[in-house]
Amino acid sequence: MSLSHFAKIPRTELLKRVGGMEQIGGAELFVFGEGPARGMQAINVRTGAGLACQVLTDRGMGLGETSIAGIPVNWLSAIGPVAPCFYNPAGSGWLQSFGGGLMTSCGLTNVGAATTVDDVDVGLHGRLSHLPAREVAIRRQWIEDRFVIEVCGVVRDAIVMGTTFELRRTYRFVVGENSFRISDEITNVGASAAPLFLLYHFNFGYPLLSETAELDIVPPPATTSVRDPSQIADIPAWRRMTAPVAGIAERVFYHHLARQADTTEVRLGNVVGDRRLTVTMRLPTAELGCLVEWKMMGERDYVLGIEPGNCFVAGRDAILAEEGAEILASGAVKTVNIDVGFDLVPAKGT
Repeated sequence: MSLSHFAKIPRTELLKRVGGMEQIGGAELFVFGEGPARGMQAINVRTGAGLACQVLTDRGMGLGETSIAGIPVNWLSAIGPVAPCFYNPAGSGWLQSFGGGLMTSCGLTNVGAATTVDDVDVGLHGRLSHLPAREVAIRRQWIEDRFVIEVCGVVRDAIVMGTTFELRRTYRFVVGENSFRISDEITNVGASAAPLFLLYHFNFGYPLLSETAELDIVPPPATTSVRDPSQIADIPAWRRMTAPVAGIAERVFYHHLARQADTTEVRLGNVVGDRRLTVTMRLPTAELGCLVEWKMMGERDYVLGIEPGNCFVAGRDAILAEEGAEILASGAVKTVNIDVGFDLVPAKGT
């Protein structure tokens, strides 16, 4: 990953040159002040190497606007940031408050089409992205010669006398690096075993996304299929992006990751101006063996979704019917670590 000019300066030397580490990188809690996001809490993180990222603590500990050296990385929908109080759980009402951002948390009792859980309606992609976190904390500490920033929070997805999951999430940033780690612990704190549905809905947009962007998965998927059987002919083109097309329908590809590999890398790269920007996601294959590619090349709705999960997006009922759901026993814990890094280097020939 790209490093800043001070990334390898020893701690003692670096501290001689600054009044506080906030001069270089840090994390600040803020509250949105207007519009549908008014009153929503978030944390802005700066690593000093060019990475700036919003942690949306009131939206399931997801990630909002993100940039590298001023270059936008994520996609934002026309809706923009929305406070969780505007959540509409009916049917596809989730889309009315889907602002995009770098990563939207989906689950934990449903991924995909709306359904009913414990006699309660649960909409598209579940409630997780609209649940505010508790125990929110920012930890800033030196670990040897690296200044580490951790943003933590706990989100509980619960129904009284029903399914109850608790997500403990920690983001780990290192000042001087253009990367971060997501560390999740999901615990079934309910009285009975329950199916767990988990999806990390990463959303990439222009200028990282364009007709010259290149997508790759290493090692290659064991198999690739499509959600809509009428789009089978599009499978060979899953790596290739296009310019925005008016009226085009979304393509949803299901990549079954190669189980022989402990880690799978997903890379999206493009030339932006005179530099090449690449994002690399390192996924734990055993924990997240399903990778959804949401390829939406429409005008205005121009986004590439890279969505690792423990299931595809057929919806809770269909996944249970296929006996493909992960069942978490009462008291059991699922641990997931995802590494995301960005490289920004001069483009060849410049």
